[in-house]
Amino acid sequence: MKWFNWILLPFSLVFLLITTLRNLLYDLGLLKERKVNAPIIGIGNITVGGTGKTPHSQFIAKILTKTNKVAILSKGYGRISKGFKYVNIDSKSEEVGDEPLQMKQNFPKEIVAVDDKRVNGILRIQKDYPKIDAFVLDDAYQHRSIKIGFNILLCDYNNPIYRDWILPVGLLRESRKGIKRADCIIVTKCPNDLTKEKAEEIKKYLNFKGQVFFSKMSYDGVIPLNKMEKLDKSVLKNIILVTGIANSKPIVNYLNDLKIKNTHLKFKDHYKYKKNDVNKILKTFEKDSRNQIILTTEKDAQKLKEFKELLNIPVYYLKVSVDFLWNKDKFEEKIMNYVKSHS
Repeated sequence: MKWFNWILLPFSLVFLLITTLRNLLYDLGLLKERKVNAPIIGIGNITVGGTGKTPHSQFIAKILTKTNKVAILSKGYGRISKGFKYVNIDSKSEEVGDEPLQMKQNFPKEIVAVDDKRVNGILRIQKDYPKIDAFVLDDAYQHRSIKIGFNILLCDYNNPIYRDWILPVGLLRESRKGIKRADCIIVTKCPNDLTKEKAEEIKKYLNFKGQVFFSKMSYDGVIPLNKMEKLDKSVLKNIILVTGIANSKPIVNYLNDLKIKNTHLKFKDHYKYKKNDVNKILKTFEKDSRNQIILTTEKDAQKLKEFKELLNIPVYYLKVSVDFLWNKDKFEEKIMNYVKSHS
């Protein structure tokens, strides 16, 4: 532990006490979990920051939409609006949040909505769309006011729960014992060459009685933000990289592995870009004639596409998806069986 963390330690102990007491009250039934007559799958984490919640929510939604009508409900972090709101293709990110808008773009035929109060959100959707077969709740692990039927906990391979501390010393939102509420754990952002021996070691440290799966992030290509020509990433040599996410290191490592030189303009997670920021991005891009494109994330693209200054500029985003190292079929079967048995 670094020296300044000793100063923060009392605050961590207070935060631990509060979150532990809250969970205890729910466990004892003194705080009520609302039960809803529908299959509900929750995806979340104990760690603050990017464990890959949105890509995994999309992965699960993709499984379910093959045979079910699905609704995706999110808090809509960073939006300026309040209460319940449906997400449309042409919604503004500041009204609904960048991640829900991203999910709507990927699932245009499905219901996507945002609401701070998950119970209210689900009841509203059920009233408006009574034929919904299943709900996917993004970032809902700590939302215990609603009874989640199948709880999926994400754990970042690069920052595992068992090596972390409670906020503000570390990044844990609650005690590590919170993993007991999970129906399964997915260790995310694993390297491609992760061995089964190392995976077994991680399982041992997690000390979780249920099933543990291992996933990785796959980069599926660069997609034009506006009406630009499609590009193959193999032609890229020099780019400007713009990110406003919790952890941009995997993307930087990916570009370095491809030997793509990048000037990285890094903003904080869920950053609300302003005109001055866009001007800075353009100035950096135009400073060196060797720069071919401006590359950003799919989440950041939802906000950057709203700036007319970028209409005729080669701005692309990196398409990201999730894949499993092993037992992908077993995970899909687990999800489908839960929905079938609780419909």
